[in-house]
Amino acid sequence: MDKRMKLAVISTSRIVAEFLQHLDEMPELSVCALCCRPQSRPKAEQWAAQYGIPNLYTDEAELLAAGGFDAVYIGTANHLHYDTARRVMEAGYSVILEKPFTPTVAEARALFALADEKQVFLLEAITTPYLPAYRFLQEQLDAIGPVRGAMASFCARSRRYDDYLQGIWNTTFDPACAGGALYDMNVYNLHYLWGLLGSPVQCTYHPTRGREGIDTAGLAVLQYPEFAAACLAAKDSDGECGCVIQGTEGRLVLHGGTNALEEVYSITRSHRNGGVRTDAPRADRHRMAYEFAAFARILAEQDRQAEAQARRRTLAVMDMIDALRANTCG
Repeated sequence: MDKRMKLAVISTSRIVAEFLQHLDEMPELSVCALCCRPQSRPKAEQWAAQYGIPNLYTDEAELLAAGGFDAVYIGTANHLHYDTARRVMEAGYSVILEKPFTPTVAEARALFALADEKQVFLLEAITTPYLPAYRFLQEQLDAIGPVRGAMASFCARSRRYDDYLQGIWNTTFDPACAGGALYDMNVYNLHYLWGLLGSPVQCTYHPTRGREGIDTAGLAVLQYPEFAAACLAAKDSDGECGCVIQGTEGRLVLHGGTNALEEVYSITRSHRNGGVRTDAPRADRHRMAYEFAAFARILAEQDRQAEAQARRRTLAVMDMIDALRANTCG
């Protein structure tokens, strides 16, 4: 008997493309249906043939009526997350919803209330907390002593930035579609720091504004009782990605994006040699494989405790995003 999580996928976005490219690293699940807009059908047909997806739909209602799956993975544009997730849960299915979860924390709370009403699972697809290196960071945190500051950077020039400069519309740089650096990039920094440092007492956001007010880049400043943390994100320029959390007895170091944790280590003080380095385990699967393995287990075991922990994290980060939007400078 096939015990894999049976998954339907809505969207043919770039994140869905990345997900499908690494299906062979996710033996815990099978994709049994793909739903797209009518204009995206040629792409979806190619993917269905390439990845062995047996059912293809261009009508969401038809997909939900047909059923035959355990959960729906939603990888649509940011501004569509809330409505799509609501319709899927109203049809009685569990949802895995891409980051950023929703444009506002009020929408997030409404979705979780609906999940409770329908007794289905609702989980955010955010890679960071499910990676082996992240557990290492959590375990090493006490060893660096009281934290005195943190700096995170996740900057990568979007492939759609040239289109934006030429006036070609796309959701990535449209504030009405919840695009921009805060939602698309800084969300990873926020998840990364929240799981280690908790919620700040105050947040301010310092954006680099583009046409129509979109934040093509931005600096989020998180104030904690005894220190501050800075989160830089950009979609208009490349940068040196990584994070340092420094304490009185050492530091936690990441080289690379806060979405993948390619190289992670801790440095703790030593009076003899100036510091002892301990390296985190390297990932042996694609970054998305770890989160979907966790989702498959949570659904198979009906693990409400794990869902509650994930929900708490999502709502805390959404609270920070709302606070940053409310306390924007410029």
